[in-house]
Amino acid sequence: MRSNWIRLAAAAAVATLAASGCGGSGEGGTSSGSGGPMKIEVFQALSGPVAPVGQAMSVGNKAAAAVVNANGGVLGKDIEVDITDDAGSPDQLAAKIQELLSAGKPHAVLPGSAAEIPAGIPILSNAGVFVSQHFTANTFNDPKKYPLVFGNAHTIPDYTESLVQKLKEKGHTSVGVVDSDDSSGQAFEEVAKPAFKEAGIEATFVGVPPSAVDATAQLQQALAGNPDALIFAGYFPGATAVVSARTKLGVDIPTYSAQTFSANNLADIADPSAFEGIEFQQLAANVKGTPQTESKAFKTFYDAVLKEAGGKLPFPINTYLVAYDDVMLAAYAADLAGGFDPEKMAEAVESAEPEDMPNYVMPVGFSSENHFPDVTPKDFVFVPYSPVKDGMVVPPG
Repeated sequence: MRSNWIRLAAAAAVATLAASGCGGSGEGGTSSGSGGPMKIEVFQALSGPVAPVGQAMSVGNKAAAAVVNANGGVLGKDIEVDITDDAGSPDQLAAKIQELLSAGKPHAVLPGSAAEIPAGIPILSNAGVFVSQHFTANTFNDPKKYPLVFGNAHTIPDYTESLVQKLKEKGHTSVGVVDSDDSSGQAFEEVAKPAFKEAGIEATFVGVPPSAVDATAQLQQALAGNPDALIFAGYFPGATAVVSARTKLGVDIPTYSAQTFSANNLADIADPSAFEGIEFQQLAANVKGTPQTESKAFKTFYDAVLKEAGGKLPFPINTYLVAYDDVMLAAYAADLAGGFDPEKMAEAVESAEPEDMPNYVMPVGFSSENHFPDVTPKDFVFVPYSPVKDGMVVPPG
C-alpha cells in the first residue's frame, strides 16, 4: 500500500461490556493466568508500506479497550491490549507469532492488518489459540477446520452477492473486472466468477500489480470483449493507476466500484471528476445517515474512536471498525465464557444473541457453521463519489 492510500477496513471503538455481565470468575488455561486480567495480543503494520493502515487500526484497537475498561473490563478486570509491529509482512508476522507462542498460549490473538493475516491464522489455529480477525476471504470461515477462528468483517461472498444483485437490477449481461493481482484479487475471482456465471453474467477478470503506476494495458484487456459494464475491485496502491487509465481511455460504460475498491482513499488517488459515472459499493455502516450508523453500538464506537484519534479520522470508518470489533469480539468471548478456555470462548460466541453482544457493531449471527458476521445485501449501498468527513462517506443531498 502507499502512504496516501487507505486500507480496508477498519475498526470501530468498542462499547460497553457492562450489559453482558463483565464480571465473575471462571477458569482459563493460558500462561497469563486463569483469573485475568485478559491480555489480547495484537499484530499491526506499524511500519513498512501499509503502516498508515496499521496505525489507523491500532486506534480502533485502543478505543475498544478503553471503552471495555471504562465499563468494568472482562471478568471484572481491565483488559490489556499489546500491539506488536509486523510491518505488514507475512514472514515477520509468522516469526513473531512463533516467538509469542514460545512463551505460552495467549488469551486471544488479532493477527495482522491486511494481506499478512493468512500467514498467521494456521499457526495460531494449530496452537489452539482463540483468534479474532478481519480478513475478508471466506477461506477461514470454516469452523470445522478453524474452530477457534472468528471474523469481524464482511466476506467476499457478502459483497459479491450485493454486486450481482446490482448488476442484475441494471440488466447487465457482461462485465470486465479489474482487480489487484495478488492473493486478495485471486480470492475475489474465485468467488465472483461462479457467482456471475450463475447469474448469467459473462465476466473477464484482469489483474493489476499492486505497485503498478500504469494500468492502461490491463484496462484495455478488460474492455476487449466489449462488456456492457466495468467493475473495479481491490484495496491496493495500484488503484490510482486504474482510475487514471479509465480517464485516459475515456471509458464511458457504466462502472461499479466493489466495496474493496471503494475503501481506498479516493480523495488522494484522483480528482473527483475522475470518478464521474462510477457507482461506489459501500458498507452501509460507512455512509452517514443509514440505519446502521444510527444504532447505539455504532454511536458508542464512533465517539470512542474519534476520541482516541484526537478528533480526526483520516481513514474510512471501516478501517477503524474492523479493528474495534476484533477486540470487542475477543473480549465478549471471554466474558460470556466466564474464562479464557479457547473452546469455551468459541462456544460462547457461537451461541450468542445480539443482546449478548450489544456493543459489537457488525451484525451478530454466529453459529457452529458460521464464524463471521451475518452480513446481507441490505448491509451495502451504492452511492456516487462522495467526500469523506471524519471517516464517514457523506452522499450529496
